[in-house]
Amino acid sequence: MNLNLNILRLASSLASHSAARQQVIAENIAHADTPGYRARDIADFSETLEQTPSNFSARTTRPGHVQFGTAPNEYRSHEEAAFGAESPNGNNVSLEDQMVRSVELQQNHQLALGVYEKSLSILRTSIGRK
Repeated sequence: MNLNLNILRLASSLASHSAARQQVIAENIAHADTPGYRARDIADFSETLEQTPSNFSARTTRPGHVQFGTAPNEYRSHEEAAFGAESPNGNNVSLEDQMVRSVELQQNHQLALGVYEKSLSILRTSIGRK
């Protein structure tokens, strides 16, 4: 029996992406008062998913289905700051912007865990366990 559980891999990738991005956001917040520090971020998961080479692919059963995939832990940070966040000391970290990004990441992480939990629940139900 071959269980190709790409949904679990996708949920796991979203959770690891959220964790990596949260680490970058935490570093930005920690350096909010450091002169010359430039805020960094990691691309959104959807962009990462589209741009990275595939180490797995979704099962396609019809010609119109879209192929996608993701490489785990291949997240590179880049400089990104909110418009107008530049301070006189060269720091461009906006705490408000970083907090909004952090809440967005929390929602993505909860989504990944919810998908993972529901997928496991479906698997348990299919084998007769509750």
